[in-house]
Amino acid sequence: MKGLAQSMNIILVSNRLSRAITLGPRHLWLFGAFVALAILGSLTLASWATYSLTRSFGVNLPVLPGTSISQQHQIDLLAVKLGQMQAQLLRLDGLTHRVADQTGIDPKPFQSSTDAPQGGATSSLPEKLMSLPELMASISEADKQIETSLDHFGLVDVILTQRKLNTFQAPANLPTLSGLRSSVFGWRIDPFNGRQTFHEGIDFVGDIGTPIFAAAGGKVLRAEYHNEYGNIVEVEHGNGITSRYAHTSRLLVKEGDMVKTGDRIALLGNTGRSTGPHLHFEIRYKGIPQNPLFFLNVAKRPDAATAALTPAGD
Repeated sequence: MKGLAQSMNIILVSNRLSRAITLGPRHLWLFGAFVALAILGSLTLASWATYSLTRSFGVNLPVLPGTSISQQHQIDLLAVKLGQMQAQLLRLDGLTHRVADQTGIDPKPFQSSTDAPQGGATSSLPEKLMSLPELMASISEADKQIETSLDHFGLVDVILTQRKLNTFQAPANLPTLSGLRSSVFGWRIDPFNGRQTFHEGIDFVGDIGTPIFAAAGGKVLRAEYHNEYGNIVEVEHGNGITSRYAHTSRLLVKEGDMVKTGDRIALLGNTGRSTGPHLHFEIRYKGIPQNPLFFLNVAKRPDAATAALTPAGD
């Protein structure tokens, strides 16, 4: 006890000078108290972090023997992450199976190990604690299973898309009896400004008043005047397919009408941005212009329209 009453000399050394500081008993006591408070604060912070984690996720995470607080905190976080990934995997598998079941697709090829029903009462035996390497391995495995489930879901989407493409009503009939085409689909010299522009359809030259027919059945989206298209009719055929009939002299249908293949919908004209009487005919898939000649050949080559489709964003 006598040694505690003595002073302590501390020498501070730098490149330029050295300085001696003398600490008395009172200073030593204050210094010791500061160190003790720092250690206590660190322990309190770690305990609060573990409590916060437990309260946030509603789980009690036991401590592995022989692990430090920081290591256990990391293990706790990884355990929560693993649980979230497994729950996400179950939801994804369930969604894939519901979609497959509702559309008549056999769900067996998409069966995974997570699909078996699970449950039961809480065991009376103590929980098996997972080490950090075990948790990392489980997370890696769960990540692989999620990727596989995403692939399964994508496959279901591909199957459904293919079914739609095989059953949609393609606008394959000629929209007018005038077979003379003046402009084709693609790049051309604009007749108004002489610049190279992209022509989004094909043009049929004819006399004013020549009947224009629906290339396929569907619902009339619009029948109105447009500054460039002139009098235009647009028909929706389903599955993202629409057809447009522009520069007409007279509209024979109105928005909301249902039309069948071959129904008269307008008369050929010279309205809007046009250099002479003709029909400007477009086909679009999800808003993207397609070459109408591919669709008009469907009667001879049933796979032509499917091969011609350009999905949005591709």
